[in-house]
Amino acid sequence: MWDTILAIPAPGEDLVYPQAIWHYARGMAFLGKNKIGEAQQELGRLKTLAGDTSLQHLTIWNINTTADLVQIAVKVLSAQIAAKQHQADTSIALLNAAVAIEDNLNYNEPPDWFFSVRHYLGATLLDAGKYRDAEQVYREDLRSWKKNGWALIGLYHSLISQKKNGEAQQVKQTFDDAWRFADVTITSSSNIQR
Repeated sequence: MWDTILAIPAPGEDLVYPQAIWHYARGMAFLGKNKIGEAQQELGRLKTLAGDTSLQHLTIWNINTTADLVQIAVKVLSAQIAAKQHQADTSIALLNAAVAIEDNLNYNEPPDWFFSVRHYLGATLLDAGKYRDAEQVYREDLRSWKKNGWALIGLYHSLISQKKNGEAQQVKQTFDDAWRFADVTITSSSNIQR
């Protein structure tokens, strides 16, 4: 998966939003390959593009500005780099800020930000041993996105970590039912392993 992302050619330089998302995707792919230095370089390029004022005027169907979406990308990539560097508090703060931006996006279907930031936040909280907080984050996500496997698997792990085994088994059964036709196996709500 990561090599496929890294093989995608760059969009035209005049396409600021696609360029920004391309750098975000490359940064996440480099993290997936444990290449933190390269991910940081992509983050630097992403931050430069995030400062382009044209993003304030470029919208998705006049619903959300691409500036907001790029800010989510900056915060998520920054947070994932911090998590890889074992800076949990920094990562959690950045992800909370990204969740706040995501929560303030106007409704669109499909959502303009493609993957719930709460999935990354929950995984980071689990890694930090903040199991109760992770449980709350996953439950919030499931209120918006019913029976989504990413939040269910995270909720399951948060409950197991708190020794809430009975409830965890119920959640695991719900996950197994929801994920039974999936063509990938997941063990975490984050596709970036620490």
